[in-house]
Amino acid sequence: MRIDGYLDERYEPPAPFLRATVFSDDLGLMHVVNFHVDTGAAVTTLLDRDVKRLRIDLERLKRAERGLYGIGGGLTSYVIEDSRLLFQAEDGGVVEERLSMYVGVHNLEKFSGVERRLVLELPSLLGRDLIYRFRLVLDKARNRVCLER
Repeated sequence: MRIDGYLDERYEPPAPFLRATVFSDDLGLMHVVNFHVDTGAAVTTLLDRDVKRLRIDLERLKRAERGLYGIGGGLTSYVIEDSRLLFQAEDGGVVEERLSMYVGVHNLEKFSGVERRLVLELPSLLGRDLIYRFRLVLDKARNRVCLER
């Protein structure tokens, strides 16, 4: 079983991404998200741009016990405890992964206009909590990104 991703050429160098449908029954959530495959991220996290696009009501989420830190400093973090990611497999099947997905939002008021715009361009992250369930293949020479089981 293989889940194919892609290299996004808008980044220099090109960045690995996987597309998944994010589900949460509690939030009535069912949206496609392009996740940056980030081995430096401990947990899979929806960031500001997708939080806004998906209209996630942070008031309905539980605050995370662990803080999240990265580009832009510390983030206010929440958890979607009933989340599921659905990936399209290369054979046409669907691979479902259940996880407690993090939601990280920056305090945008502390940034200048240019910095705020850059933070709002950051993609959501597919972290090691999910990557380690698979074998990650990242082969730039063959233009290949995939998770295999």
